[in-house]
Amino acid sequence: MDPVDASLRAVDKHLKGNPDDASAWNAKGVFHAQKREFGEALRSLDRALKLDPNLAQAHTNRGRVLLALGPEKANDALRSFDSALKLTPEDVQILHDKASALHAMGRVDEELACVRRISKLSQNEWGVWVRIGDIELELGHFETAIKSYDTALELKDDLVPAFIRRAIAFGLLEQWKEAIKSAETATKLEPDNSEAWLIRGDVYLRAGKHNSAMKALKKASELDPEDASVENTMGMVAYKDGKLKDAVKHLRRAIIRKKEYPTALRNLGFVLMELEEWSEAAKAFESYTSYVKDDPDTYDAKSTAYVRMDDFCSAVDGWELARKLYKKADNSAEAERVSALGRAARINCTRQTKAVKEQREHDRSQRRFSDRHEIRRKKERKKR
Repeated sequence: MDPVDASLRAVDKHLKGNPDDASAWNAKGVFHAQKREFGEALRSLDRALKLDPNLAQAHTNRGRVLLALGPEKANDALRSFDSALKLTPEDVQILHDKASALHAMGRVDEELACVRRISKLSQNEWGVWVRIGDIELELGHFETAIKSYDTALELKDDLVPAFIRRAIAFGLLEQWKEAIKSAETATKLEPDNSEAWLIRGDVYLRAGKHNSAMKALKKASELDPEDASVENTMGMVAYKDGKLKDAVKHLRRAIIRKKEYPTALRNLGFVLMELEEWSEAAKAFESYTSYVKDDPDTYDAKSTAYVRMDDFCSAVDGWELARKLYKKADNSAEAERVSALGRAARINCTRQTKAVKEQREHDRSQRRFSDRHEIRRKKERKKR
């Protein structure tokens, strides 16, 4: 018999004689959760809490079950963890659970405060400092993120994730020497870590070391041939080197590997524009704007591509959307520029529409004349 099933049978047998044992109901909830029977787990945990509202373990386990049901239950889970923390305010594991709930809800500042609290209670836990660094990096606090990663590395000096994220933070500060050193250390510690090679290649690219970047990215590709971001970054290296056709090849590979990849689609569109492949550029931008709705530069570029194909009508909507987005971003100069382009496109669109209509009318009249002429010829042939 499965050990969990055996445990459930034992606790059920115990509860027959002790139906008011809150701890036993809590244990039953845990066993059901292990079997992913989350409905039964919640019913058992609710029964435990009805019997003993001060049972911190039951509040915690209830929160964990709710989180397992998905991020939409994170708010309910958070309430359970807060209830547990009122009873045991310095329980580090429950604080970790609360941080997970806050992360699922996207409440980054509160998650950071929670993880900082954990760091004070367990000062030698290096994973906490890596997480603090990750949150600070996400918030754009690059210098404090580096300090957090350094604290983690003081506790454990071979943390590849800390070296990788640290390289990213240094790169965003444009401290290239430190960024390169950190990325190189990560690849030396774990030569088979594709992410480390990817970040090393990205840092080299941003530092202007294109040959080194491509070598690092080829290594990343060897380790993980399905990673679309590697091909995207290769595309940008080729672009920076002026190898536009090679850039297109890499960017298209990235999109094959990951169909819904807005960054690669955007990059592809702009490279194709430089190659004056307007139709393909417009297609790339159309795909991109189906995912990303708030990028005015891309709507502007898409409309420009359509105009280069003399398709003024398709350009009108793009420039109108760009105008609204630039205006929303308080960029009045760009809003006025695309507004003027939109007006010109609208005028040309009207002219095109009129010309097409006139051409259709002309073709229709020609067809009617041809039909009448053919009927007359048939009648004449019959008379003969």
